[in-house]
Amino acid sequence: MRFDDNEVVARLRRHVLPTLDDERALSLYVVLVDRASAFRGWSWGGARLFLDLNRRLLPWTAGDVRLLFALTIDAAYPTDITVLKAAAAAAEQLDPAERTHCVDSFQQALRQVDAGWYGSGDRARLRLRLRALIESASPSTPGKVQTGVIHVEDGWSRVAVERLSAVTADVDVVSNLLAHAGTIPSGPRPSKTWLKRTGELLADRPRVVALVRELLELAHTCEPAEVESWGFQFPQRIGPNNADLARGLLWAAAASGEPWLTPLVLALHASGPEPKVLNTCIAVLGRRGDAAAIAGLVQLQRTTRDRGELTQIATALDEAAATAGISRSELTERTISDAGLDRQGKRRIVHGDVTAVLAIDESAKVTLVWEHDGRRSVRPPAHVDPDLVRALKRDTAELRKLIAGERDRLEDLLVEDREWPLDTWRQRYANHPVTGSLANRLLWLVTDAGRSVAAFPAADGRFTLANGDVIDPSDHARVRVWHPATADPDEVRAWRAHILARELTQPFKQAFREVYLLTPAEEGTRIYSNRFAAHVLRYQQTYALMKQRRWATNYLGGWDGGYDGEARRDFASHGLRAVFFHQPAGDEDGHTVQYCTTDQVRFQRLRGQDREPVPLADVPPVVFSEAMRDVDLFIGVASIATDPTWFDRGADRHFAYWQSVAFGDLSANGQIRRHVIEHLLPKLKIRDRARLDGNYLVVNGQKRTYRIHVGSGNILMSPNDQYLCIVPARATKPTGVRFLPFEGDDMLAVVLSKALLLADDHRITDPSIVHQIR
Repeated sequence: MRFDDNEVVARLRRHVLPTLDDERALSLYVVLVDRASAFRGWSWGGARLFLDLNRRLLPWTAGDVRLLFALTIDAAYPTDITVLKAAAAAAEQLDPAERTHCVDSFQQALRQVDAGWYGSGDRARLRLRLRALIESASPSTPGKVQTGVIHVEDGWSRVAVERLSAVTADVDVVSNLLAHAGTIPSGPRPSKTWLKRTGELLADRPRVVALVRELLELAHTCEPAEVESWGFQFPQRIGPNNADLARGLLWAAAASGEPWLTPLVLALHASGPEPKVLNTCIAVLGRRGDAAAIAGLVQLQRTTRDRGELTQIATALDEAAATAGISRSELTERTISDAGLDRQGKRRIVHGDVTAVLAIDESAKVTLVWEHDGRRSVRPPAHVDPDLVRALKRDTAELRKLIAGERDRLEDLLVEDREWPLDTWRQRYANHPVTGSLANRLLWLVTDAGRSVAAFPAADGRFTLANGDVIDPSDHARVRVWHPATADPDEVRAWRAHILARELTQPFKQAFREVYLLTPAEEGTRIYSNRFAAHVLRYQQTYALMKQRRWATNYLGGWDGGYDGEARRDFASHGLRAVFFHQPAGDEDGHTVQYCTTDQVRFQRLRGQDREPVPLADVPPVVFSEAMRDVDLFIGVASIATDPTWFDRGADRHFAYWQSVAFGDLSANGQIRRHVIEHLLPKLKIRDRARLDGNYLVVNGQKRTYRIHVGSGNILMSPNDQYLCIVPARATKPTGVRFLPFEGDDMLAVVLSKALLLADDHRITDPSIVHQIR
């Protein structure tokens, strides 16, 4: 008989099954397993017959069940999971005494499940069923925790079983909790029913809660064990087979509400656990929602580049924000740590006759100074406890990370539609010991009595205007971050002059920020922009920059979906998404893409999976400007035109592009750079030997005259505009340049460094440069 005809199966269910006695029903069940195992004469409709037969509670024997499991050993994909479920269902109808004769079959099936290509949900559920069968067939040892739910193979399982073997109190509760933890539903968040049962198991049992903490501590402190998978050996603390148990214990810890939860979860996440456990760590932090958990999530958001993890973090932050009844942005700013600093941005630690001072100054520079016998030093005295020194060094590093994260967060505020009452703004920004070191060097739009003005915060709580006047707004004033795209051009010029005259350094480009306005060509194309199309970029650097600027993108390569790049940045507060299209440039080395070419920029509505295009004219100016600025940044940094070694590839098919861009018109970024150089030049020691000429900074050395392109940093030298190749070192503030009005423009540092070097070309000792300029 064949079971691949749904009509035949339907007749069997209606007319034949009700007439079968138990012996014939058992025989049919075995035949079904045999046919399904070989995937011969079988369709998925036949699986319904298993359900019907299992409802009859057939009189299975141990021999019958062993035969069923034997038939599943070589089961073919895709019915292997079906026949294993059928065999398990029959075994579950056996008397426990009969199951003792089938333990070998259960264990072999469990190994088969662990090695098979099953979905995570099917694997987890079938493993639990087989584990339960093994445990029911093996009499429990009185007074011992039942650890059958643990798959002993990875590093954590080995130490966990050893620790559980020493448990003597609340044994039954611990056994029940472990079994319950292993039944956690798939997905990062459990059901309310599951959590309710967890709470019942932990209620008024502090020793069980403490044991959960110990097990989770072991999960990130244990030594990894070598585990074989698909013929390879991998070191693992928590393997896939124990991931659900670890997830269950994490949510059990969350249900306990203990204060140690957040640092433990962050430490477990940092150990790089199995992906499902990692996602659960993030979800638990979001459900916890306290200041430390939110700060941890924000730090993870700043440091990770994994798209899936970023999605999980965003979901966790949204959950915490919804619980608090506020926006994600406000939730984040409410939980920024003060790092233990006072209002002056200092933290003093007295240790005997030594005082350590951890401080952050007005320029956001972090210092750790040791005071002893009236002297100050960056080195600790020899008799200071080494543990204290290490702890303070960690605190210093963490404070620097916190400042870097705050710098990014404040820059993100440029495009958010947020404003604050004056008192709230002062508390969270101007007077915050960490955030204030950055916020007080930014321009803010102060609205009071219907009048809005841009101003710098002053030390006494007032605000300074571009002309130097000071205002003292009323308590009803509101404050928002200032963006040049929404300001009058004369106001922007006034603020740039103010900053340059007073030599103020902003933590990122704000007053000098490039502004991108809609062009006539973009009004013509209406829903897309070709402004930055047809550039050739170094792909690996471009991909890294996209991640750094938090553009989600697929990875280009010689596989399905790897030929069309779509980088996306969401502007959630405006309900918009920018999309930047790019493709491989045809220089692939196997599957590796070396260069990509740029294409359109479009905008879409953020409505689930809807990709509704938005006319460029309907995009808010700030959103349009910020999206285009990022794309221009990708080109300005990763374009092959900025590679000084490309000149040697004259026959390369991209050489014409390199030549046209390397010495072409300045982008918006280049124009800002030229303006800054124009101001700085009279204050540099090379002012009598350098001048600006169009797009070039011209430097007169003793051997040659050099023209440095302000946009690309490429150099032409006399006579005949001969090309000079100088590969810059890592960009830093050039020696001899005392002041830069903003941080973050590496090319500005490159151009100035090259100018200062070439002005004294007779002192250059680098052989590669000397050979070119002689």
